[in-house]
Amino acid sequence: MERLREFLKGVRTELRRVTWPDRRLVTKATISVIIFSLVVGVYLWVLDLAFTKILSLIFSLRGA
Repeated sequence: MERLREFLKGVRTELRRVTWPDRRLVTKATISVIIFSLVVGVYLWVLDLAFTKILSLIFSLRGA
């Protein structure tokens, strides 16, 4: 039980040392992640469409 108490005391001490971001920084980072995710999603969607069309053309030329 004493080890647990020491551990929690250490955790509390470390959490006091953390520099927490302010609301503005969190908002900017969140918006950046959302925009990046959308861009990557659209890019992968376009690649998927292109590969689908290419494979459909290949299969149609081979008579499959």
